Amino acid sequence: APEKVKPQNLFPEDSYDLLGKHVLIVEDNPMNQMVMKMMMKKWLNTSLSFANNGTESLEALKNNPVDLILMDLQMPVMDGYEATEAIRNGHAGNSNILIPIIVLTADIMESTRDRIMKLGADDYMTKPVDQKLLYQKITALLS
Repeated sequence: APEKVKPQNLFPEDSYDLLGKHVLIVEDNPMNQMVMKMMMKKWLNTSLSFANNGTESLEALKNNPVDLILMDLQMPVMDGYEATEAIRNGHAGNSNILIPIIVLTADIMESTRDRIMKLGADDYMTKPVDQKLLYQKITALLS
């Protein structure tokens, strides 16, 4: 079988720089929002917006161009499973059906991972989030 070519990463490796990309962080816990904001506001050319639950994330996607979503799973109103499914089914507009979604969760059970991948998430990470790994995953998906 031909060797699978690893896609070229188009982002700098020696700095945290998303080259003008916009990341939507869907997270209901204010403390976790703050942690993510403190970490990612140091990244160059990176804009962030926040949604407190899945319903807000669908609205945010309809109203602003977003390049990638970091999605918490456990949230009130509409959780990350429902939101991911809704986005993939076009409920945030057709332009967002294929938007990269990385699930952030404290739950690393195999069944959880299988379920989110089936619903259409592109990748997942456990909390607390490792900055370097987060950057690698985001830039791989955006390349």
